[in-house]
Amino acid sequence: MKLWHRIKDLNFVGHKYIWFTISAIVMLVAIVALIVRGLNFGIDFTGGTELDVKVKPGTTIAQVRSAAGSVGFADAQIQSAGNNEVIVRVPKLDDAQKTKLSDALKAKANMVEVLGISDVGPGWGGQVSRQAIIAFIVFVFAILIYISVRFEFKMAVTAIIEIVHDSVITVGVYALTGRQVTPATVIAVLTILGYSLYDTVVVFDRIKENGDLLTRQSKQTYSEVVNHSVNQVLARSINTSLVTLIPIVSILIFGGTVLTAFAFPLFIGVLSGAYSSIILAPPIVAMWKETEPKNKAYREQVERRQTREARVSAGGAVEVPVPKGVVPKASAKSTQGQAPKAGAGKAAAKPAQKKPAAAGKAKSKPAEKAVPEATPKAAAPKPQPKPKPKGAPTSKSQAKSRTKGPGSGKKKKKKK
Repeated sequence: MKLWHRIKDLNFVGHKYIWFTISAIVMLVAIVALIVRGLNFGIDFTGGTELDVKVKPGTTIAQVRSAAGSVGFADAQIQSAGNNEVIVRVPKLDDAQKTKLSDALKAKANMVEVLGISDVGPGWGGQVSRQAIIAFIVFVFAILIYISVRFEFKMAVTAIIEIVHDSVITVGVYALTGRQVTPATVIAVLTILGYSLYDTVVVFDRIKENGDLLTRQSKQTYSEVVNHSVNQVLARSINTSLVTLIPIVSILIFGGTVLTAFAFPLFIGVLSGAYSSIILAPPIVAMWKETEPKNKAYREQVERRQTREARVSAGGAVEVPVPKGVVPKASAKSTQGQAPKAGAGKAAAKPAQKKPAAAGKAKSKPAEKAVPEATPKAAAPKPQPKPKPKGAPTSKSQAKSRTKGPGSGKKKKKKK
């Protein structure tokens, strides 16, 4: 919890141009790799030869792969079919190459017999590719409609940008590494699109919830609301990504060739999806939404409030408290930052010309008025008692009259 309190105020939206630059560079490298190197398609897409062989009990996939690699087919796709049967897929071979590969499997992989040899055309791989493209297009349109209805159109477009971003990066990594593209790769790419979208919808939901509470009285702009929303779900997104990566990494390490072909694109896609849903998509939404008149007005209001607070903190418009019972004079306005008028010196000089004998007194009077008398530490003047008129009864005479009047308790003595 202590660590989370330290990182919960990360400024994702404020550094948006850094994230945009990183994503642009990575996507540019991926596109260049696709153009220059291309993808290494498997025999399911390019065609090849498939050998179905039976081996002795206890023979491992590694032994079969080693035997195929000894005759120049280290990249062969090898899959166990059960009942001590192994399927070996290699690029298209002629009769001499088929015989050479069979002899190597018999000598080094404990092959008992060849159950069948067939040539696989690229038609099946092409069909898989067409179906994958159709599925991707339908997926994009469905997401566009759903997020537009559930949230808004701008968030839907941002989600599609994120999906394209993750797809290009994943395919670009395959082009850079030269890994073979198989049907399992296509399935994995479509899977990571769903995962990336799921994480993005969670972030968008919190942004919409907090954005609906934004008013002119709020002290935050829309970008600040977006950044705060991302920080609120940051721990959840990180935990979800880590939990998802744990089994994927386990498959990469211990899964073997067939499972690794499926786990590798998942690993790249989950990392890219976590990055784009937290760091890339929210700044795009914030920057786009800030162009709306309503959010522009909120930003201007916040900026004006911040300007006023900065002036007050700098001492530009500080009000001086006045003690009770003291009426501030007109000359005290100079204490609030107003400069004395330029004509004050001329007004002080005129009385000196009319009465030269009293020049010293005339000059001293304006100086006394210029000094502010109402200061926070000035003591209140004591009220002077009003003079009483002559003949008015004093307090002592009033006290005596109370004791001599009727009901005073004293009885007059009778004269004898």
